[in-house]
Amino acid sequence: MINTTTLNTSRLHCLDWLRVIAIGVLLLYHVGMIYVPDWGYHYKNPLTNDAIKSFMLLTSPWRMGLLWIVSGVALAYMCGSYTMIKLVIKRTNQILLPLLIGVLFIVPLQLFAQMKQANDMPLSFIGFVQAFFIQPQQYFVNYSSGIWPRFDVNHLWFLRSLWRFSIILILVSPILNSKVAQKIAHWLASRLSCVLLLFFVPISLIEWLMEGELVREVYGFTLLFLGFFLGLHTAFWRTLTKHAWLLSMLCLMAMTALQIGFIEIWKPGLNQTNEILNLLIKCIYVSNKILPLFAILALSYRYLNRPNKIVTLLNPFVFPLYILHQSVIIIVAYMASNSSFIFLKAPEYQLWFSLVVSPLICGLLVMVIANFNALRMCFGMRFKNNIDPYKSCQVSLLVWVICTPMIFRLI
Repeated sequence: MINTTTLNTSRLHCLDWLRVIAIGVLLLYHVGMIYVPDWGYHYKNPLTNDAIKSFMLLTSPWRMGLLWIVSGVALAYMCGSYTMIKLVIKRTNQILLPLLIGVLFIVPLQLFAQMKQANDMPLSFIGFVQAFFIQPQQYFVNYSSGIWPRFDVNHLWFLRSLWRFSIILILVSPILNSKVAQKIAHWLASRLSCVLLLFFVPISLIEWLMEGELVREVYGFTLLFLGFFLGLHTAFWRTLTKHAWLLSMLCLMAMTALQIGFIEIWKPGLNQTNEILNLLIKCIYVSNKILPLFAILALSYRYLNRPNKIVTLLNPFVFPLYILHQSVIIIVAYMASNSSFIFLKAPEYQLWFSLVVSPLICGLLVMVIANFNALRMCFGMRFKNNIDPYKSCQVSLLVWVICTPMIFRLI
């Protein structure tokens, strides 16, 4: 992992930018999910027209892919700094403790709003909390069990899958980091055609041959693997940067084609009756899952691969913001839709209210978390003064024991 002729051992500052950008896009997207018609979500208050779908489609195909690739590159860096056993323990603690906190205390807020809207929860919030944790009775029979009965992961499925996939990659890292594998990776990363094939072939097969959650999971593992396998190679970033404008133009063409396809094919339902149009719209959608990622990676490496004080300040808050954001968004929307204020009667005004208030509340909560080391660790942050909480063997052991029941469930 220290062959500097093929691997980028210096810090990729553009990854810090991409983390912040990714969580910002995700926050806005999940606000939109409440108000977009037809698309399923935990809490809905849709607008009367579906024009918002066009805006959602600008990021919908690639938003999670960006998180997966960045996570893969970050994991590759970690493999160069820790032994396999230490990294398994550290990665488990870093991911599963925040996941446990989220499943126990953050996600239930979404469930309360969802059940209230469906008229499945006659109790107040205090009554809901008592029923959820102490006397569930029959209230939650029709609601899924993500890890334990009543305790679902919702948007935190990413952390669940990230832990599983990270452990797999860590265990096979000696093979992926061997000299032969690294030479192959360098050779592939040096050629744009090979990079395109590495992404397009598996993702196309996933899109055409799989259905349901399997698409999401395998797509995530594929991008995590490719980020892990290629992300440290300077040749990969140079190849993308060399063709940055070509990739940007292809990205714009793909996004334009998706907008046209949505209006002319998807909305009228022509893809359901015409196999050729169905194949065409799938090809366009697959292109939008890949080409924007290439353009974003290329442009960020060319223009953003340098330290930035604001991004450095914001980067540690990405993890807690990810855990909190969807519950905050849904509770804000629930309160807005049940408000007696006249200016919040229409969903259009509620949308703007949510776009302003949700980020503010998320920011305030993250600031509170940042002031207490115990909370920082629970939400995936380092201690104050950038101290790693898992340097202490006692802390690592304690967190591992706390997370053991979840480990067995996820395995």
